[in-house]
Amino acid sequence: MFFKKEPDPIIEFKCHPELEGIIPEPYPARKYIPDWYKKLEMYYRASDENGVLTDNPTIKRCPPVLDALVTGWILPLACQVEFTIRDNGSTVSWMINKGESSKPANFVINYHNHEQIKGHPMNPRLPLKFINHWHIKTPPGWSCLFVPPLNREEKNIELISGIVDTDIFHEYVNFPGFIIPNDIEYLKLELGYPLIQVIPFRRGFNKDAKISTLSSEDIANMEKKRQTRSTRNASLYRDENWNKK
Repeated sequence: MFFKKEPDPIIEFKCHPELEGIIPEPYPARKYIPDWYKKLEMYYRASDENGVLTDNPTIKRCPPVLDALVTGWILPLACQVEFTIRDNGSTVSWMINKGESSKPANFVINYHNHEQIKGHPMNPRLPLKFINHWHIKTPPGWSCLFVPPLNREEKNIELISGIVDTDIFHEYVNFPGFIIPNDIEYLKLELGYPLIQVIPFRRGFNKDAKISTLSSEDIANMEKKRQTRSTRNASLYRDENWNKK
């Protein structure tokens, strides 16, 4: 008996026809790998406790870090924005580069009231609203986690993470956020700036959990694998369990 494999779920990004070819398209997160990661070697040489030079793995041998970098999609900023910042970020104004279009000043940026984030650790910085022009649709039962691009070195802005049930919410999802540094008065974000990472996931694992202790068999199996890893200087997860994304 042959079972037909279900097709991989597809995420859809749609923009208004008037914006087609004007705003940059979403792209896979794997196409935005930071330079620090690209330049890092897999191993570094160092002396062990006996003074013998050995090859030691770097974070580039750690699949969870790589998976966080390449999972999902990146939504880029729709146009260039220049910010003027005063009073440690509590007062912010901005101008956008309209190019050849007639985009309004709030085309990519708006703001929330300070009272809407009362008690938030970023208060009294002005809570900005970064406007997204891509309607996002996922298959039934799938939601999207929206987070600042993971493991990147960008520290000028920070967006608030959130989850949206994009299979049933048929509107644009915008992103609240803040300008982070206290010591700058001017900031320019270029057209296409990687704004947010979109990670689709299937709902259903956040209701119940089974919490217990490890069995003696569990502990014995873990110890056996640790010994194997230490004799081979290997990354057990990477070499034996990891599925390349």
